[in-house]
Amino acid sequence: MQSLFEAAPPPAMTVSDLCRAIKRALDGLYDGPIRVIGEVSRFRTASSGHMYFDLKDERGLVSCVCWNDVACDIVARAALADGLAIEATGRLSAYPPRSQYQFVVLDVVPVGFGELFRRFELLKEKLKAEGLFAAGRKRPIPTFMRRVAIVTSREAAALQDFIATSRRRGAHVEITLVHAPVQGALAAPALARAIRQAGRLAVDAIVVARGGGSIEDLWAFNTEVVARAIAASTLPVISAVGHETDFTIADFVADLRVPTPTAAAELVAAERNLLIRRLDDARSRLRRSLDRLAAEAGDRLRRIRADLLRSQAQFLGVPARRLDDLADGLRRLDPRRTLSESHARTRHWRQRLRLAIAKLLASCRSDLDVVAARLAALSPRSTLARGYAIVYDGGGRVVTDSGSVRIGESISVELRRGGLAAEVRSKKARDGSRDVEEKS
Repeated sequence: MQSLFEAAPPPAMTVSDLCRAIKRALDGLYDGPIRVIGEVSRFRTASSGHMYFDLKDERGLVSCVCWNDVACDIVARAALADGLAIEATGRLSAYPPRSQYQFVVLDVVPVGFGELFRRFELLKEKLKAEGLFAAGRKRPIPTFMRRVAIVTSREAAALQDFIATSRRRGAHVEITLVHAPVQGALAAPALARAIRQAGRLAVDAIVVARGGGSIEDLWAFNTEVVARAIAASTLPVISAVGHETDFTIADFVADLRVPTPTAAAELVAAERNLLIRRLDDARSRLRRSLDRLAAEAGDRLRRIRADLLRSQAQFLGVPARRLDDLADGLRRLDPRRTLSESHARTRHWRQRLRLAIAKLLASCRSDLDVVAARLAALSPRSTLARGYAIVYDGGGRVVTDSGSVRIGESISVELRRGGLAAEVRSKKARDGSRDVEEKS
């Protein structure tokens, strides 16, 4: 039998009160947003712009909602669809009319990249706030580059693409490799040291290059140590990392971002065609100036001849009584004086024509001398004069690859003066570009 002093049961509550209590409990279950990994299922977008889907794994399922004010940002980063594995950040809540709990999504990233994306965004915001991305601090890229340093791995395919494109488009460009690994745990500090080392070289610009890959492959270029090395460089830095759709922190900090290493080589070697166009423009300007001066001189001579003919016709048609008046007029308007002035003007324009031609020819000669000097510097004989040699195999063919000769084969060496006969004792494979060893 129940005691009269036993506490009375709590008063009954309405369904609405219970639903609101459940909602308050869920809202206060965690102190802040939580992250949940699962597979998207039953994805749909309402006419209001809100997105609804289930997030499930092998043992559970939770209903998710993403309100339209954040849905656009999420879709821009990840194309949500059924079957996509994602990591969703959000908070628990409830929908009282149906007493249904749901997960309110605030952010989405593909599974496996969540932590990397967060680190990327945090560093991006930090460096942006410091002004490292500002256009005002960017250094101008030289319009004509004769020497460039490329920071990449000596084994990278990006290096070979860069060298081949540069040689094909502009043989005047001198390329210096500053080796550094571009992937792995040691890549970031090594890249930073290589960028600082390249900044001490006598080059016009630095190219930081790597081929495409996953976000993990490119992560060294998303590190703070590499970003600050680029920002501190005294030389302009061109970022050529990944494919056209890849963006790294290095791209934002660099003075110029190009989509691929090949595009960087096309930019570096572009001025060869500009020199040729400058010569063509100078030749066209010279031709137009000569044509204009010749036309002006011809017009003046024709006007002088017409004046003389008019004077002659007027003289012959005048009555005798006016001859004295005409004689006085002729003395005042002596044609010899007019001719003298015309000759003086002709000499003046002839002198100006000579000066214009001489100036244009001097400009063209200067441009041609520069091109000739560059061509002479690339001559094999000039290379011999600097201490290099040309090696021929037994058949008289030039040896460019150690793999094309055999141990014990006789070879001949051409020097600047004379030559040598030699025998292959050993071979060693070597990259064709100049190699600068990494310094601490």
